[in-house]
Order: sequence, then C-alpha cells, then structure tokens
Amino acid sequence: MTVYPDKGTRPTTSNLNFVATQTVPTLVVVAVPSDGKVRLYNGSAGSVQLIADVSGYFTGAAAPSGQGGFGVQSPVRLLDTRNGIGAPKGAIAAKHSVAFTVTGNGVPLGVSAVVLNVTVTEPMSPGYITAYPHGGKSLLRPTSTTSPNRRCRTSWSCRWALTARSPCSTARRGTVQLLADISGYFLAGDPVNAGALGALSPVRLLDSRSGIGGPPVAVASNKAITVSVHGRVGSR
Repeated sequence: MTVYPDKGTRPTTSNLNFVATQTVPTLVVVAVPSDGKVRLYNGSAGSVQLIADVSGYFTGAAAPSGQGGFGVQSPVRLLDTRNGIGAPKGAIAAKHSVAFTVTGNGVPLGVSAVVLNVTVTEPMSPGYITAYPHGGKSLLRPTSTTSPNRRCRTSWSCRWALTARSPCSTARRGTVQLLADISGYFLAGDPVNAGALGALSPVRLLDSRSGIGGPPVAVASNKAITVSVHGRVGSR
C-alpha cells in the first residue's frame, strides 16, 4: 500500500507491505492537501479490504519553525539493501546492523528525529528490527523493537560510520533485506509551542510478561490494563 495526497503524484515507495490473506496494520504520516483528502493505492496483484483510522495531526509545514516543529515531505527511499541504495548491496546478517544517512533529501542538519517507514523483506527466519541513532557511547541500541513509521531519534554528522546514520539492527538467526523511507522530520530542541514534539529514546513503559509498568500477568479477554506515562523518561 502507498498513501499520498489526493491528486498528487504517487510516490514509488511503499507504506505497508503484506502477503496474501494477511491482516496487518501500520502507522502512516501523510501530507494533507487543501481538499482534505488522501489516496490509498493497492500495489498488489489482487484486491484488498482497507481500514483507515486517524489518531492525530500535525500543524507543521514544509519549512517548520520552532523547536519540535514537524516538517512533512513526500516519501523518499533512503535505504534498500537489495540494490545498494544508501548502503552497500547485500542482505544483513543476524545480529548485525546497517547504517545510512538521513539528512539531505529535504531533511536539514540538526533535526532531533525523523519519521521512517522501515520494511523487512526476504527474511530467512523470525526476528525483529530496532532503529536507533548511530555512534557514540550515549547512543546504544535500545531494547525496544521498531514498528513501521516509528519516530527515530537521530544524531548527526555527515561522515560514514559516524553519527550521521541511524542503523537498523537485526536479531536472531537469518539474513534480511531492509528498506527505509523517510516522510518527515522534527526540529531539534525542547518543545516550546503547543503540539510540538519532544523526542525521547525508546523506553519500555509496559510489559505484562515481566511486570514492567504493571503486574506480571496476562491481560484477560475483554479486560483493560492501565499504564502511567506522565513523568516517565522526560514525558510530562
């Protein structure tokens, strides 16, 4: 699936990949044109059913101002290990990482976070992907995993293998091919205006398996669990 502004040019990048009979969600950030409509394109060989839920919006612009302001842009592919875009061509081995540059392509230096759609294809075994800033002792790989279109904190320099690139590392056995498309960025600094983003490194707030953020028990059918987010790792 590719999501893009209505009556606009369809990007060549995808927002969601799926296989036959699969039900799979993803989070998409897309620019909204003046008519208020966005278009969803089915790039598969068969028909699909579609569901779209809105959970928020940004008041940012293509050239945002103010700390934490959001800049939206048409998706651009920054990484494709299948053909060598953004990194040397070749599958990524288990428990290894690949680094790629996220600045440029409309993204200025000094931003605090970017919105990436990370896609795994041709996996040889089950596993997960984690996206995180590259380089520096304070920028160690977090223990949380990555979902499509998660905001990823960044650290910047423009040199290969330094802090210019956000790597996505694989875990468990088997190789994978990785793709990454960027669709927006956030300006650096603590937010001062309403609606601006304060970027944080991923921290797990709830894990009912181990008792993080709540009791170590499975949530029963048709039951709910409460988790506190205020005051956690810089949140307000």
